Amino acid sequence: MTQSSVVGYEAGRPAVGPGRRALDRVAIVLGLAAWLALIGTAGWAALKLVPDQLSLTLAGKTLTVHNVHDRVVSNALLLFMLLPLAFGIETATVGWRKSSLRAVLFDRTASIKTDLVVLLAGQAHVLDLVGKVLVLGASMISGLWVRNWLTATFGVTITPPAMPLPLAVVFWFFVYTFFDYWTHRIDHMRLFWPLHRYHHSAEDFSVLTSARQHPAAFTPIFIINLPMAVLGASPEAMIFVNVITIGLGFLIHSRIDSNWGWIGRWIVQSPNHHRLHHKLDMSKPTGHFAMAPIWDHLFGTWYGEADQSLAIGVSRPYRHGFNVIPDMARDYADLWLGFLGRRPEL
Repeated sequence: MTQSSVVGYEAGRPAVGPGRRALDRVAIVLGLAAWLALIGTAGWAALKLVPDQLSLTLAGKTLTVHNVHDRVVSNALLLFMLLPLAFGIETATVGWRKSSLRAVLFDRTASIKTDLVVLLAGQAHVLDLVGKVLVLGASMISGLWVRNWLTATFGVTITPPAMPLPLAVVFWFFVYTFFDYWTHRIDHMRLFWPLHRYHHSAEDFSVLTSARQHPAAFTPIFIINLPMAVLGASPEAMIFVNVITIGLGFLIHSRIDSNWGWIGRWIVQSPNHHRLHHKLDMSKPTGHFAMAPIWDHLFGTWYGEADQSLAIGVSRPYRHGFNVIPDMARDYADLWLGFLGRRPEL
């Protein structure tokens, strides 16, 4: 169905009353609940039945795949549970006509095409391989290796306090968002901006915009991943924290026109607050770096709120569309030009 046929079909439909809209939203919620129950059951069964390490012997050579469960969480859970959930929440909130799902399926702008390609390439691990090459293998550094090295060399082992898993998830969420806040601020420094600029180049917010990340982005490796591992965050707690942060990342880039009240001001950044972070107008300082706004309040980067009408993007021209390579290559070159002393454009 083409864009024009969709618009024409909707324009010819009779007006839908509030009662029908409420029923539609209930149907969306019930459908999501059934879908999540099915996927959750399948995921639980997979984790119980499939070992965390698989070995296959062919022609006398053994191929071993490690961290199978992490791969299930990061790939299958993302595509088949978190992403549909985010689409469903947004659609139930803003309606089908304004939803990201409708835009992705029937009304893709060039910017949304880029979001879609980067998401799919990331899930196919194409960008993982590219990232390892571009950052000279830095992404292969293991926080667990650093933790073991500190223990063996200096006898230093940081042991976090024992706590129930739900409390541990809350604790490590705020620890994670503290490090994420500083990563985000560093990414906005002129030297590191060219890679993060790729994320900010989005001209339309959609649920998929969260996935628009340059494959060579490396600051989270050293400012989030290594410290979290050294501090001894348990794998179980971090799986939940990762699921929460990925899901929230989808929602704060959504088209939901809300500030989420006091929750959006202190606990979890809202879509409207994050839209202000993505503002095109750079005449005023950029703020709202943290997924947990308490860090912006504490460190003086909280500047209020906006709505979904605020223009977003960057002043540097981007091609957008399905061919993401030219923009990625240009931004990567700008990074190295900055390290060599040339000041890249904002």
